[in-house]
Amino acid sequence: MPAMAYAWERLGAAEKDALLAAIAGGSPAPPPRVVEISWQDRCNIDCFFCSTAEVRAGNFELPAARLEALFDEMRDLGVRGVRLMGGGEPLFRRDAAALVAALGHRNLRVTDVTTNGVLLTEPVVRALFATGCDEICVSLNTAEPASYAAMMQTTAKNFDRVVENVRRAAAIKRETGAACAIKLQFLVYRDNYRQLPEMHRLFRESGADAFWLNGLYPVRPMPTMTDAEVDEMLGLYAGVLAEDYFEGLERFSFWERSIADRIAETERRVFAAAPLSRRAKVRWRHLFDAAGRRARAAEPLHEFCLVGWYSTTIAANGDVVTCCILQDHKSAVLGNVLESSLTRIWNGPRYARFRGELAEIMARRGRVDAFENACQVVGLCAEKGACPNRSSYWGGDLDFRRRFHAAVEAMPRPAGAPFTSLPGRRPAGLPAHPSAALPVR
Repeated sequence: MPAMAYAWERLGAAEKDALLAAIAGGSPAPPPRVVEISWQDRCNIDCFFCSTAEVRAGNFELPAARLEALFDEMRDLGVRGVRLMGGGEPLFRRDAAALVAALGHRNLRVTDVTTNGVLLTEPVVRALFATGCDEICVSLNTAEPASYAAMMQTTAKNFDRVVENVRRAAAIKRETGAACAIKLQFLVYRDNYRQLPEMHRLFRESGADAFWLNGLYPVRPMPTMTDAEVDEMLGLYAGVLAEDYFEGLERFSFWERSIADRIAETERRVFAAAPLSRRAKVRWRHLFDAAGRRARAAEPLHEFCLVGWYSTTIAANGDVVTCCILQDHKSAVLGNVLESSLTRIWNGPRYARFRGELAEIMARRGRVDAFENACQVVGLCAEKGACPNRSSYWGGDLDFRRRFHAAVEAMPRPAGAPFTSLPGRRPAGLPAHPSAALPVR
């Protein structure tokens, strides 16, 4: 079960009540609590697997003056957290440290920033820590300079630069006492899976707090792994786990094919053979007992997308879009902050239509067989487990999940074809059933 994150843990009971009331249709949507912002769409490296390369074709950048005014509005709305992500490298602008500081001056907390780490300089790190930043995730992706250069399509020197930047960030964290978690992400695929032991070693030497192992999602043509290679990878993973026992490793997710059961079996086998002192640790009980009980308790509960009521995404050209997953669709744009205020967009008719479609998916209990009349949602919005972001922030709140389940069960099922009873019309010229590729971050 995912842990609570992205400012969800800062919501009070009244705010959760307001969220449920708005979803049920009894009250207006509360203000957004999280804003994910891409303040420019350029990147300083060119990863071969990037799913947002086309998004960067516009070479957009939100002006600093507009951003400062937007930060004022976000403060007044009661935004609880800001995510610095998007289609480009968030630190790839000269005023990155100043913009982060501007957020901090308004008591807007950076919940997390995902960066390639090349420009994770000392001024940026100190500005992030000053905002109370929860998490810095550095996509290092591989464990040595040559494969880094091939994978990221950049100079091998950047590998050493990123590692040094992480070490310096960890030192500044110790110096300042910052609570920010510094995490490394490694992207595992056929050309680098044999580096798993080196990835673990590099993590230990970097001073980072945790690391992730994620398989590459196949959004680009890429070399796929044979069954024998998957077997070898899981053997190497077992060796890493036997040294780490989830002390630093947070998860291993593999997207090229479905091997979640085999990963779980590898983990059970390693822990079954672990020394008694290891098995007795609280972490072991938490990961495999308490979390397992919560997961089993939550399995029959409804799990639908709350993004239309909880968070918003602002692209580098000013577009306010449905979410980071669907942002490439023509129907995803709900307004533009260069033309209107965020408040007006959030409370406007396009957002109302988006929420209506999400609510109809809930009212139909996810059983939607046609999307030709939908404006914004697609099939993965209805399929449980299809979108990795759907409950990434609230999935661990079992009490809320139970209340949300009850609210969904109380919703009347709409009559007629899906999405035909909602106000607003589907824009002309849209494809009948757009597909959505999951982004690799």
